[in-house]
Amino acid sequence: MDYFPLFADLTNEPVLVVGGGSVALRRIPRLLEAGARITLISPVALPELESLAEEGRILWIPRGYLEGDEASFRLAFALTDDPKVNDRIASRTGGPLTNVATRTTVRPLTVPATRKGGSVVLAVACRPPDPERSRRLADLCLSEIRRNESHA
Repeated sequence: MDYFPLFADLTNEPVLVVGGGSVALRRIPRLLEAGARITLISPVALPELESLAEEGRILWIPRGYLEGDEASFRLAFALTDDPKVNDRIASRTGGPLTNVATRTTVRPLTVPATRKGGSVVLAVACRPPDPERSRRLADLCLSEIRRNESHA
């Protein structure tokens, strides 16, 4: 199977994030920048995520995932530290397109490493999903773009 690269306009799109840890902390600000309306489901959340909820920037439902939570969303991020929960979310037939943070064979959507520089938005994804390698390659490409722009 091959991935189809895609940039999406998430303005006012409802997006579900399940899990309130460090991966959610990396994803949610990027989703907010893209204009998404975030619902976070997690029994606990990092203080920075709690602050976003207190500021009204995200809706936080402080409990664990329940079957069907994803039903009203077209995009979901299964970011818990429990691979079984993440796989259940991603495997739901007719559910939203889902990104899974844990190592799994159920990965309908992968999030590339992205970098912005000037007028360039760069996205890099390696197969099989290898976030660390993707980040290194994105950094290398962006530094090359900046080097070329400074010589232009």
